[in-house]
Amino acid sequence: MVGLTRVATYFPRRRLERAHIAKAWGGRAAPGTRTVAAWDEDALTLAVDATLACLGDADPAGFDALYFASTSAPYLEKQVASVVATAADLPRAVATADFGGSIRCGVAALAAACDGVASGRLAHALVAAADVRLVEPGSELEAQLGDGAAALAVGREGVIAELVAAASVAEEFTYLWRTDEQRYVQVADARFGNQYGYARDVPEAVKAALRKAELPPAKVARLVLSAPDGRTAADAAKRIGVDAKVLEPGLAAEAGMLGSADPLVLLAKALETAQPGEFVVAAAYGEGADALVFRVTDAIAQRRPVPVAERLAGGIPVQSYERWLRARSVLPSEVAGELVSTYIEWRELKQDTRLYGSRCSACGMVQYPQAVVCQGCHAREGMVDHKLAKTGKVFTFTIDNLAQVPEHPMPMVIADLDGGGRIYLQGTDCADGDIDVDKPLRLTFRRLHEAAGNRNYYWKVRPA
Repeated sequence: MVGLTRVATYFPRRRLERAHIAKAWGGRAAPGTRTVAAWDEDALTLAVDATLACLGDADPAGFDALYFASTSAPYLEKQVASVVATAADLPRAVATADFGGSIRCGVAALAAACDGVASGRLAHALVAAADVRLVEPGSELEAQLGDGAAALAVGREGVIAELVAAASVAEEFTYLWRTDEQRYVQVADARFGNQYGYARDVPEAVKAALRKAELPPAKVARLVLSAPDGRTAADAAKRIGVDAKVLEPGLAAEAGMLGSADPLVLLAKALETAQPGEFVVAAAYGEGADALVFRVTDAIAQRRPVPVAERLAGGIPVQSYERWLRARSVLPSEVAGELVSTYIEWRELKQDTRLYGSRCSACGMVQYPQAVVCQGCHAREGMVDHKLAKTGKVFTFTIDNLAQVPEHPMPMVIADLDGGGRIYLQGTDCADGDIDVDKPLRLTFRRLHEAAGNRNYYWKVRPA
């Protein structure tokens, strides 16, 4: 049996009221909010957070593949999957690949991971899909999109949803696009695209997958369609022959369309309440469509995903639309950066990206950065690598109002980590009162600064 063994979602903490967009550009305000990335977040950092949430208490050394899917990867030439795998402390022998080109790349990456495990080439694979798509301010897409991520583990043991069948269709149809010279996502005639692209390709792929599974549409308990809107999803369900009541509701009101992560987040949402034996179908669209049929197993009771509503709770409202545009560099901004050379990055990779400190074999003291002499008992031998926990609490902190960052105030935090070690990091995603002595924290992998045309990532702390 091959299928999903773990599923997790992640959303940036900031929420942009669509009323702010309407106020800036005129027109009717759509209800609800968008999830929007902070200035130090991108598809890579969201993927790391989702992957760490998916791993939970699992040993990263047990995974032999990680696939990253996104249409908004922060690099056009540099493999992001390798960065995510390193930050998650997966072994060097892991197979990695980036998927992109269309927002159905998340489902395509999941299908590839399942194929790899089914073939025997892979034992345990991870798929991380994330998007932070930029659109032109004031455009019709601006209020519709959201930022988010999902990560799924695939294997043969502890399967919560078995892959029963998969099918795809592919054909040129211009709907959403972004050329190599364009910064913002473009959209053709949306109504035409929904009626003659989405409504043709998605039902065709889903019906083909159901035929392979020898499953009549009436047996589908939950239908996950990443669709531009509810009406388009309902039309597709009708063409498939499935009652619209089994459609998993989208997240348009509270998050927006999440790009490559959208169908996987909705799949996680469907698994929150799915019962053993039920069939769940997930499909994604983009120059064709991919569809996957899953059968929920008894193991779902022991490993249900954390509810999406819980992941979305505790958002921070964006106070100023204009300042948010500047923080995302949509409006001109100048933020000083510090060049980190390739040599330093290579030398300190285990310490800074995999986040290992040192532990004294004599007295047991854990310290960071890594050291050759124990600060506690001054032993000069016996320091061993110690993987630091990603959780802890505030030891002390200060507020920096002068740092050259897009958002103030910026907490600088000394944190005591669970399992030992004390670390000094920037705080992020903090509202008033979130940072105080002894308050719980969680580490998050973020952009630290940019210089010389490149980006540097490092760990920060955010409220747990």
